[in-house]
Amino acid sequence: MPEILTVKEACQILKVSKTTLYRIVREKELKAIKVRKSIRIKKEDLISYIDNYGQGA
Repeated sequence: MPEILTVKEACQILKVSKTTLYRIVREKELKAIKVRKSIRIKKEDLISYIDNYGQGA
């Protein structure tokens, strides 16, 4: 079972605001799972996003 992160946890790891994280998800740069009205992010997807973002910077 993959580790699942809340928006708050993902924001702390990326050091971004909730607004920024929601924008990244909305623009489909980062995969997210919708659970009712909230979203969750697989830790492996967050790591993949960080790896890909680092190559573009």
